[in-house]
Amino acid sequence: MTSQKPSAGLDDAARLLDLVPFLLSHQGISIAELAKKFFVTPEEITSDLTTLWMCGLPGYTAYELIDLSFDSGFVTISNAQTLDRPRALERNEALALLLGLETLLEEISSTNADLASSIAHLIEKISVKVGESAALRVKAGSPTASALRAKISEAMDSRAFLRISYHSSAHDEIGERIIEPLEFSSLNEMEYLEAFCQSSNGFRTFRMDRIISAQIHHGVEVAPKVDSNVSEPATIAFSLRVLDRARDVFERFSLNSLSLASLESTREIPAQSFSSEWTLREVMSLGGAVAISSPESLRSAVRDRAQRTLAGYSNPSY
Repeated sequence: MTSQKPSAGLDDAARLLDLVPFLLSHQGISIAELAKKFFVTPEEITSDLTTLWMCGLPGYTAYELIDLSFDSGFVTISNAQTLDRPRALERNEALALLLGLETLLEEISSTNADLASSIAHLIEKISVKVGESAALRVKAGSPTASALRAKISEAMDSRAFLRISYHSSAHDEIGERIIEPLEFSSLNEMEYLEAFCQSSNGFRTFRMDRIISAQIHHGVEVAPKVDSNVSEPATIAFSLRVLDRARDVFERFSLNSLSLASLESTREIPAQSFSSEWTLREVMSLGGAVAISSPESLRSAVRDRAQRTLAGYSNPSY
């Protein structure tokens, strides 16, 4: 004698609740077809219909019970107004559905605008049902489109080169590069791509969410070279004076714990970067929370940029 799984009873109850609204919109469906729709045998679906035939509101007379007819092999239903709506999704079911829809939307957003619009509308409706906070958690994690990641993985497997469009935060511009992707990595909940970059003739790390597009490159492949001719970008040394929001400053400039300790005795901290433009933009974005102490050339660049920005606000052009 086989024992029934503990979840079987819940599955049966869920199927009974789903049967009623389905039958109301599929009057006259055959028992065989109905069994296929619910992935059970005709015997099981007949048992379900017999159970439903005895369900209804308290009183249990012909006026309160669900009225079913299936003796002929075709099913009709009436007097089932109390169960005429589809069963609501459980929270985990709704979140799983949202995750699938978000993935599907990424895949077809650029190829089928009408379908993408319908999917986006459905995502919005389900998000309202499960709550905004839960819906936002579905989008947590890597924002990289699955199609883009698949293309990069394909290039890795075939040892092919890729032509990518990449947004450089240091220069705030989008440029094209020819790279050989090597491996994925992650740090602080961000995903990165380690690759050999033909454009720079060296190994580089790219943030995945800044890769706009990627296509297999069919040009002449250049083998990676690691020798004395390949040099890393020269570092730029400078000193920061922390005025406010110390935590933001530490995170933005990747300062270590020793810098944090030194802040207790002095407000000036040594730092370095690979781009003066990036450094200038980061200081500006912190809105007075940090200042450059040295070198004077970098201090002057920040001052000039700030003055031009203020002039733009005082003399707007419409």
